[in-house]
Amino acid sequence: METQELMMNKHRKKYLLIFLSITGLFACVNIDHRRALFDAQLDVFKKNDIYHEVQIAANKSLKKWLAEDLRDVQVLKKSNWHLDDAVFFNSRKDKCYLLLLIQDKDTLAKLDYVYLMYGALEHEKWNIYFTGLSTMAFPRDKYSKDEHEPVPMATLSLLSREEVLQNYYKANRRINDEYVNKAYTQELKKKQKTFLKKKN
Repeated sequence: METQELMMNKHRKKYLLIFLSITGLFACVNIDHRRALFDAQLDVFKKNDIYHEVQIAANKSLKKWLAEDLRDVQVLKKSNWHLDDAVFFNSRKDKCYLLLLIQDKDTLAKLDYVYLMYGALEHEKWNIYFTGLSTMAFPRDKYSKDEHEPVPMATLSLLSREEVLQNYYKANRRINDEYVNKAYTQELKKKQKTFLKKKN
């Protein structure tokens, strides 16, 4: 009996390992599919005026906030930053997520960041929201060749895109509008108003 139980346990472990391997494989395939789907979609977006309007509005807003010496953007003065070219529109293309890639200039820093920003078309004009959404942090000792070197911009872009892509598409490969639209709340607007009032 003991031998039979041992054999059954071995079989269970074997099947569990196979199941976990298959699950992991499907997860990788799904990530690759979502990435390929978004890359193709982004190529189409880039041919559209709305895409360029959002990018221009976001870059102008960031530079304006820095010039106005707003407190919460001061971190950018101590960083290398870049607005990623990814724009995660909803189906109507009147709301979107944006990614702000941030490398700390301090060689002793342990983390680099990606801020999730938001864009909304209001009265035929794109308004960019800097605060109120999540910040992604990426450890240098995990994602950089040297713990004193910043995580490369390309890596920050890839990792943060994958984070957003987990919820961006529905099972039928269509854009998940609920995921994009749900961030556009009164609370988001309230936090933005507070952000615009805080100066050094």
